[in-house]
Parts: sequence; structure tokens; C-alpha cells
Amino acid sequence: MKGTRVFEFSDTILLKAMTAILKERGFDDPKVDATQGKVETDYLVQDNFRTKVEARIKKIGRRENEVTLRVATELKTTSGWAPKNIMEKTQYEKFFDEIEIQAYRELAKVE
Repeated sequence: MKGTRVFEFSDTILLKAMTAILKERGFDDPKVDATQGKVETDYLVQDNFRTKVEARIKKIGRRENEVTLRVATELKTTSGWAPKNIMEKTQYEKFFDEIEIQAYRELAKVE
């Protein structure tokens, strides 16, 4: 599952906001590709689960960018890692709310 939301922030601010949130959540060194508008993490392993986050930014207007977020979680089984869909729409909405709040923080740093 994935979620999408439109923001009125520049792609630069959104990339900084997403990177800060992912680091705060324990993802070491998220990979940022500013030219492609992409942020990707390695798997974060916790107990019998591992989670990976991918985010893409797409310019849709003069002042608007669409962020698509995909959180992939896998459960460790005897035969390897099996996909497990644990993120619901409300959890994606909370994640987007965090991105928005962090984007305002990033804007404040610039000024």
C-alpha cells in the first residue's frame, strides 16, 4: 500500500523534512536523490520485522508537489522474509502530517 498527498512546499524543503523524520525514526542515512525527487532507506530491522521507506516527489504545479510514500514491511519466517501489510491509511496520514510539520521547521531554519 502507498499514500499520496499534495504539499505547497518546494521539493528541497520536502526532501529535508522527510530525511529528518526518517533519521528520527531510526533509519540510518536515508539515500536522497534530489534530481529524481526521491528518498529511500535501507531496511530497518526490529525484532522479527524489517521496514523500508520510499518517497517520491512529483511537481504538479507552480507551487505544489505531490509526495507518494510507500512503507514496505516484511515479517521474518522460517523460509525468509514475507511481505506484511501493516500500514493503514490513517498511519500514512499521520506520517504526512509529520512531514508537513517538519517542512515548516525546515522553512524556519532557512529564514
